[in-house]
Amino acid sequence: MSSSDSIALLAQRLQTLIDDGIKINPATANPAPLGLYGFALTTALLQGAKSGLTEPGTGELAMGFGFFFGGLAQFVAGILEYQRRNTFGMVAFCSYGAFWMSLAIYTTLVSAEIYGPTPSKGDRLMLTLWGIVTFLLWLCTFHTNLVTSWLFFSLSLLFWFLAGGVGAGEPGDARSTLTKFAGGWGFMVAATAFYDGTASLMKDVYGKSILPVFPLKPVNRVSLGDFGTKRFVDPEAQTVKA
Repeated sequence: MSSSDSIALLAQRLQTLIDDGIKINPATANPAPLGLYGFALTTALLQGAKSGLTEPGTGELAMGFGFFFGGLAQFVAGILEYQRRNTFGMVAFCSYGAFWMSLAIYTTLVSAEIYGPTPSKGDRLMLTLWGIVTFLLWLCTFHTNLVTSWLFFSLSLLFWFLAGGVGAGEPGDARSTLTKFAGGWGFMVAATAFYDGTASLMKDVYGKSILPVFPLKPVNRVSLGDFGTKRFVDPEAQTVKA
């Protein structure tokens, strides 16, 4: 058999594997830990101000990180997920990266008095809509793992808690209390993202699962056990192929 015939045969076999749903391990690094860390740290900073744990100016500090770590780094992670043919990771990371950059630039323009003060009803609508977007993404996590699924569900609740607290007045009123509760809830969401990102990073670095994420069952032969790596189930062996 000539070399050209061998190459053609190899290409045919690789295509057969792809058609059967077995994905070749991607040559690119897993961007999920970067995206999750960017999201987690920036979220935790903002919730410091919301919960009253830190000074109100911490919100502006969070916006600085929103431009780059929570925003740009997370958006880049989404673009890299595109290279890995991971549609869910691309949509999630690009969406939240764009969210942080949008929030950061808007807050900056308001502080510079180029824009007027944030309208309460508009702020509430924005947070409510992001809660809906996150809830819809949560509906696409039933083939991932318990940690990732909980991250998106708890994040959708966080957006709605924050929306309910918009327009908080004096300490002790209902909206102010809800905002403080949302701040504490946000720390839990950030901790979940840190855990998810660390579990994915340690698995990539050490070559095996160190922190459990409790994978969920595949849906329609597709599993996304780790946030940044798409897998397909071999119907004959009933195992997951990388």
